[in-house]
Amino acid sequence: MSNINIIDKLGIEEKTITIAEDKTYTVNCGAKTMLKAQELFQKDGSFEAMFDAIELLLGKKARKEIYEMDLTVGQLKKVVLAIMAQVNEVSYEEMEKRFQNV
Repeated sequence: MSNINIIDKLGIEEKTITIAEDKTYTVNCGAKTMLKAQELFQKDGSFEAMFDAIELLLGKKARKEIYEMDLTVGQLKKVVLAIMAQVNEVSYEEMEKRFQNV
């Protein structure tokens, strides 16, 4: 049996989001992490659960900094949409369209 090399197809590259001039975060796009984040949203759609998911996907430092920015609900939704776009490997605009249909 021959070997199938898919290294180029996996596209393993660092994915980031920038939410302010000095605030760029690496998104943990691993399937295990994303599934844990989805569980948080399904179990508890609270404000705290949203920040727990941000911590899972961006890290503790990002959670603290974003929390301290005191964003509006609309702004926070945009941050979450950007994270979800990176995790799902689609553009921000595509992810925004998907959530308009929900």
